[in-house]
Amino acid sequence: MLVRHKQKHYKGYTDKLNTSALGEIIVFFKGEKGHSDSCFINDYEVFLEQKQEWKDMKKAFKDKDIITDNYNTYFFEPKTEEDRKRGFAL
Repeated sequence: MLVRHKQKHYKGYTDKLNTSALGEIIVFFKGEKGHSDSCFINDYEVFLEQKQEWKDMKKAFKDKDIITDNYNTYFFEPKTEEDRKRGFAL
């Protein structure tokens, strides 16, 4: 998923939660050297493909616009209404 830092507006890609820390994601950045970093969910907005809009990542999780897998390691937009209601995918 495409993400954007709220204040600095740099973009990266992520679909992985940091399982070693609470409230953090692992963001991969494009560039000459291409690196990744563990960042707080509160600092990012996510681009929702289904709605074609940017949304605060914390709010997107709360509204179930993005959900996790049942291992709580990856996240993505729900494919079905049942997944959205449940809040995670099997």
